[in-house]
Amino acid sequence: MSSNPRAQRTPSGFIDTARVYLKAGDGGNGCSSFRREKYIPYGGPDGGHGGRGGSIWFEASSNITTLSEVAHHPHITASNGCPGGGNRRDGAYGEDKTVYVPCGTVVKRDDSILADLKEDGQRFMVAKGGRGGRGNTAFKTRFNTAPKISENGEPGEKFDAFLELNVLADVGLVGFPNAGKSTLLSVISAARPKIADYPFTTLNPNIGMVSHKGKNFAAADIPGLIEGAHDGKGLGDLFLKHVLRTKLLVHLVDPRGFNGMKPEKAVRVIEKELKEYHPLLAKKVSILVLNKSDLPEAKEVYATLQKKFKKKEIFLISAATGKGLAKLLDRVIKLLPTIKEEQLYKAENKAAAAEAASRGFEIRATEEGTYAVTGAKIEKLIAMTNFAQPDSWDRIRRIFRTIGLDKALKKAGCLPGNYVHIAGREFEWSDEKLPEGRPSKFAYKYRKFEEYGA
Repeated sequence: MSSNPRAQRTPSGFIDTARVYLKAGDGGNGCSSFRREKYIPYGGPDGGHGGRGGSIWFEASSNITTLSEVAHHPHITASNGCPGGGNRRDGAYGEDKTVYVPCGTVVKRDDSILADLKEDGQRFMVAKGGRGGRGNTAFKTRFNTAPKISENGEPGEKFDAFLELNVLADVGLVGFPNAGKSTLLSVISAARPKIADYPFTTLNPNIGMVSHKGKNFAAADIPGLIEGAHDGKGLGDLFLKHVLRTKLLVHLVDPRGFNGMKPEKAVRVIEKELKEYHPLLAKKVSILVLNKSDLPEAKEVYATLQKKFKKKEIFLISAATGKGLAKLLDRVIKLLPTIKEEQLYKAENKAAAAEAASRGFEIRATEEGTYAVTGAKIEKLIAMTNFAQPDSWDRIRRIFRTIGLDKALKKAGCLPGNYVHIAGREFEWSDEKLPEGRPSKFAYKYRKFEEYGA
């Protein structure tokens, strides 16, 4: 059983949240080779480049209604690129992976929103494959005509992503349980939600396409709300988020009230729950609808609601008999075009992704007397360096000086003999000279490969 209490209360068959692990393909390694053919005196380097790793794409599809498929297969990976070869042969690209999700899916990484997939066919590259490492042909210059250096492939992006589905509908049917939301949806559309005479009959949001006088719109039956829903009481907190996407709210009321609560109080309770969950819900255009007009007390309650809520549009209908439905739908198709795009809910990035320092790295002294260097660019540099090649060592030393890492370490208090950790590798800092004889303030002697935290 899941340890997440929210997951335990999620109705079976409908999954609107999922946590997945994404791993894009690594780039293929570059090749270091030289052309050696008989009667060709100047062969030179001919190592090919590695192929790009496959990327992971999310694509919205109107044929999918839940995240169950993604939730049941949470490990999503793309294939790696192939390594380069001699004779300038580049490696093949890794195959991209496409994952189909329902329209209305929001993709998050930590607290940052990466994508909001609303429209059918909308695609987003959520994890980018690593680029292929360069072969030694890329490092040939007029000063170095025979480079013995190549790059490893760039690692593909990998991280945990959180998916959240917000049902997309033009009209949301809200109200207490047994107000007649499912009955209304089944009458005005081809949807067939479960209908019964007991509370919480509907456990999943149901969507139906409504056609009226040549106009079409989608209506969603949101499972019944109760007092305290925004705090997690009942199933309200699981489904209130689906109301955010709607353009118009149709608030259904039972003339008999709910659980001893009078209809007028029931209206105020639902409105309070919507406002407490998100301020935007209190500003949405809404229509108050008294259902079950065939009941004896319906007319009296209708008059009371008109007195209590003078600023609201109130309709008296009977979903079971069809009375008053035409007038209600007339009003709905008239209001929908007037609702502007800026009035609708848009997923906002609550916290921007952590960015590396402007210089590209950060230095932190550890308790053991070592120094840890972090930064996306420098970690990528280490991952793509082939430490088995002496020329690669000379290159990385020059890069460390160029980007200012040497000066920054000295300023941080790094002394000869101290060890520096970068991307799971450990280096010993010293004042040795480079092979060319030029003085180097900070030369690095490779001590050993070691994976930290493994």
